[in-house]
Amino acid sequence: MVTIRPLSSDDRDVVQWTLYGAVTWDDPPGVPPLEIAVEHPQMKIYHEAWGRHGDFGVVAYDEEVMVGAAFGRLFTDRDHGHGYVDSDTPELGIAVAEGYRGKGIGRSLMEALADEARAHGMDRMSLSVNNPNPAKHLYESLGYVAVDDDGSSTTMVIEL
Repeated sequence: MVTIRPLSSDDRDVVQWTLYGAVTWDDPPGVPPLEIAVEHPQMKIYHEAWGRHGDFGVVAYDEEVMVGAAFGRLFTDRDHGHGYVDSDTPELGIAVAEGYRGKGIGRSLMEALADEARAHGMDRMSLSVNNPNPAKHLYESLGYVAVDDDGSSTTMVIEL
């Protein structure tokens, strides 16, 4: 049975795992190991000083095994990620472990993350998804709508 709990300020390693899973969802060639990849500036902005104002998330376990996680983080106009829309809208990241995909865990994480966002006073969330990623259909089914598309990825927003 899968259980979900909120992330704490001590869960920076979970956020790093999530980032790495989100980047390597299609097993691209040449991606360095997690320990190196998460230090890249475009990844570091998502986990550095985890637990600051505007950080929230959830993690899923099957027994004692972490099988997925999702998080949100507020950014600024000067310092932000690929799914940024404005400083009041947290950008999220999500990953589900291989072998657990397609079993509803991603949907459960996204729904729990939306509940966490509401509890933190957020009105909407945003994300960026590679266009070929099958998770894009999940986001659409949850109510996310495209607000930008650069040809390779789409920025999507959901009103909470």
